[in-house]
Amino acid sequence: MRRVGPPPNTVIPYDQEVNMAAQGSAHQRHHRMGPGMLGDKFTHSLRRRSNRPDRSEINPFVKYFLFFFNFLFFLLGLGMLVLGIYILVVKEKTVSNWIDFLFDPACLVLSLGGSIITFITFFGAYGSLRENICCLQVFSISMAICLLLEVLLIVLVFVFYFVDDAFADIGLYPEDALEDAVVKYRDDPDMQGLIDNIQELLSCCGVSKDDEGYKDWNKNLYFQCSDDNFSPEACSVPFSCCRISGGDQINYQCGAGMLKDNALDRERKIYTQGCLKGLENVIKDNIWIYGGVIFGVLLPQAFVICVAKALVFQVKEQMLKW
Repeated sequence: MRRVGPPPNTVIPYDQEVNMAAQGSAHQRHHRMGPGMLGDKFTHSLRRRSNRPDRSEINPFVKYFLFFFNFLFFLLGLGMLVLGIYILVVKEKTVSNWIDFLFDPACLVLSLGGSIITFITFFGAYGSLRENICCLQVFSISMAICLLLEVLLIVLVFVFYFVDDAFADIGLYPEDALEDAVVKYRDDPDMQGLIDNIQELLSCCGVSKDDEGYKDWNKNLYFQCSDDNFSPEACSVPFSCCRISGGDQINYQCGAGMLKDNALDRERKIYTQGCLKGLENVIKDNIWIYGGVIFGVLLPQAFVICVAKALVFQVKEQMLKW
């Protein structure tokens, strides 16, 4: 076999010897790099990748839908809370009883509603973004409690109006509780404005669940019809009790003398039914509309609870792979 290379006893320069050694080493590595070596490297790469967390069990749509839904409502609730606190501080409002709280929009709607929305949606947004099971469970349980309370309130309203004497049989009289708002009508401007809006909206006067609700204003110190009441508004009712046609200017004295027994054209000038009676008529006249609104409010909440439960299940399934 013919030998390839320099002749025997030939002196090779140092630089050339180094280059030949490097070429030989590369040639040997090339021969050693066979299919087996490539397979080992590929298997090792797959093993390294398999050590990384697999997110395939978590649906990105479920995760980010829940996050953005809660984040938007978190901003809304935080804005309501800040605005409510600001209004209460500016007004120097003092809440002495539940009537003051219930009939003040800054307390009930902005402060209480904003704080509840902020609390619940914080856990929903953080839990969905960080895939935190504890926060997601707090969110879903809180939403379920709110949903049950809303359903309970709706049931109580329908029982009150469609089951005769249901509340009286258990010793509850909503009319007596709401009469405190009539008594404090002039004491709180916010309560006064809210009562006026309710009476105009429901075409009613007073609180009672009958056709003589206007007589409830006899319990107010300013409107009381008695011989020892020297108030300019004695024997009157608020202007919001008056029947005002569209386009007519508001006459703030339109309810003067309407509490007197010999008042003329009372039913033509003012609404005589109480607001609980007026609410009953509105519900009966628009039962299907209000039913649709109720389902439109409750169903999205139930859907979000289901989405949160689904994300909790997906996170648990993913944790089993770690």
